[in-house]
Amino acid sequence: MPGSVLVVTSYVLLGIFLAAFLVRVFRMLRVPVHLRWELAPVPHEKGRGRYGGSYYEVFEWWTKPREKSLVNELIYMFLEIVFLKSVWEHNRRLWWFSFPLHFGLYLSIVAAGLLLLSGLLGLTAAPQSWSEILGKGTFVLCTTGYALGGIGALGLLVSRICDPRLRAFATRVSLFNLALLAAMFASGCCALAVSGDFAAETSQFVGALLGADTAVETPGVLAVHLVLIFVFLAYLPFSQMMHFVAKYFTYHEVRWDDEPLDPGGRTEAKVLELLKQSPTWSGPHLKTDGRKNWVDIATEETTK
Repeated sequence: MPGSVLVVTSYVLLGIFLAAFLVRVFRMLRVPVHLRWELAPVPHEKGRGRYGGSYYEVFEWWTKPREKSLVNELIYMFLEIVFLKSVWEHNRRLWWFSFPLHFGLYLSIVAAGLLLLSGLLGLTAAPQSWSEILGKGTFVLCTTGYALGGIGALGLLVSRICDPRLRAFATRVSLFNLALLAAMFASGCCALAVSGDFAAETSQFVGALLGADTAVETPGVLAVHLVLIFVFLAYLPFSQMMHFVAKYFTYHEVRWDDEPLDPGGRTEAKVLELLKQSPTWSGPHLKTDGRKNWVDIATEETTK
C-alpha cells in the first residue's frame, strides 16, 4: 500500500474515532440523574463494605462525618478491570475466553504507548539504545497480547455460535465485533511472523504519522494490520464496546452513588428539575395529558 494512502487513511479513521468518542462521552456526561436506589455493598464504605453494610447503620448518621476508603475502591476497580472479577464469579464458563481477550487488549494498548514514545524519539536525536529497548518491549507485549487477544476473540465467537445458551442472545452485531477483533489480532500475528523487524517497522510508521511523512514504506501484511487497527478504532465509539467508558458511570454514578440528598444540594436541584418534566406516555395507573409534570401527577395520586 502506498505510504500516502496509508497515512491519509489513518488520519481520517483517527479523526472519526476522536470526534465520535468525544461526542459519546459528552452525551454520557449529560444523561439525567439515575433512579436512586440503596445498593449495597459499596466498596468505598470504610469497614462496612466487605459485608454489605452502609453508613445507615450508624446512629444519627446524618450528624456524623462519613468515612470512605479510596484504597478499597481502587482495589475493587483493579480486580474488576484487570481480572474481570464479576465475570469470574457469575459466569466462569465465559471468563476463560473473556479474560484473555481483555488482557490481550490491555497489553496491546501498553505496546501502542511504547510505539508512540518510540516514534517521538525517532523525531529527535535520542540515543539508538532507547529505541532498541522500546522495540524489545513492544515485540514482547505485541506477541503476548495478540496471542491472548486472538484466542479470546475466537473462543468467544465460536462459543456464541455453537453454545445454545449463548446463541439464543448472540446478535449479528456482537458476532461482527468479535470477528473484527479476531481479524485484528490475527493480522497482528501474521505481521509479527513475516516482518523482519516488527517493532522497528511499526515505530517507523508511527513516526511518519506524527511527522506527516507520506513517503513511508510499510510492508503489505503490516499495512493490512494497521488499517484494521484504525478501522477498529473508528468503529469503536459506535459500538457496544464503548462499555469500557460507560462502566465508569455505571459504577460511580449509579451503583456506588450513595450520597445523601442534602437540602439545597446539587443533587436535589437536578432531581427537582427532572420533576418539572411532563411525561409523554400514559397507562391505566398514570393519567397524563402532556401538560402535567411529575409533581402534579404525584400530588394527585397522594390526595385521592
